[in-house]
Amino acid sequence: MIELLIVAGFVLVPLFLAIPLLGKYLDVRAAAVQTSRYAAWERTVWYGGNAASSLGWFGVSRRWEANEKSDDQIRREMGVRHLSETDTDDAFSNADRSAGNFKGSTKTLWQDRNGQQLLANYSDIQNSVANDLAPGTLNVILDPIANFASTLGPFVLEMNGAYSAKVTIKVKDIDFDHFLAKDSTANFSETNVLLANGWSANGAEGTDKTSVKQQVKGLVPTSIIAAEINGVKIIDYVLGALSVFLPEVSKLDPGRIVPDNVPPDRLK
Repeated sequence: MIELLIVAGFVLVPLFLAIPLLGKYLDVRAAAVQTSRYAAWERTVWYGGNAASSLGWFGVSRRWEANEKSDDQIRREMGVRHLSETDTDDAFSNADRSAGNFKGSTKTLWQDRNGQQLLANYSDIQNSVANDLAPGTLNVILDPIANFASTLGPFVLEMNGAYSAKVTIKVKDIDFDHFLAKDSTANFSETNVLLANGWSANGAEGTDKTSVKQQVKGLVPTSIIAAEINGVKIIDYVLGALSVFLPEVSKLDPGRIVPDNVPPDRLK
């Protein structure tokens, strides 16, 4: 009986009381895994602006100018969408990216025996997302070519395709003497890496820098001399003057780009 009391008092009872806590910690770790996947995936879609890589040499800096979302906005979305106690009636919203606190509260499971929240502060969620050059010899070869093309014109082909996200969730340590949440914290960090080709053109004839026509201009040298200044194409006046002496020059159309123009015989 004495041996049973000793074993129960020092081993079985603490182990029995620790099982729910271990379950809570494992659930927090699983949430860290899911949120790191979410952060990496969001960056494959929202990678424009400051999140995009800079292309160009000699002081030229060109970036993809669409679908931008900062790391802090992704962090706030994670807190609302993945780390809050939600039900089937809750829906995602664009306002999630500017949220300042959990939606309602953190998950009900994440509390100690006295009801103290293990994840109490919204600032205890941290994340960092990076995009690097996708592995492969071809990408290494194409990267300087893309930088050269961006230096000459508006061609911006996002070469970075390895998106890595590290998410850290800080939870309160448990005082095993009193089962109260202390001021110190324990970190659960998870990293997820995705390979993706996020670049895509936004339409064919658009005037924005992400359309096919505007992108291809960077690869067509004559489009540089055919650029418009305040709606006027200087090259038209130059060709008009030359056509007086060389009539065949009037037939030239430098910088002409027609995207998605398929020859009729290819449509059969």
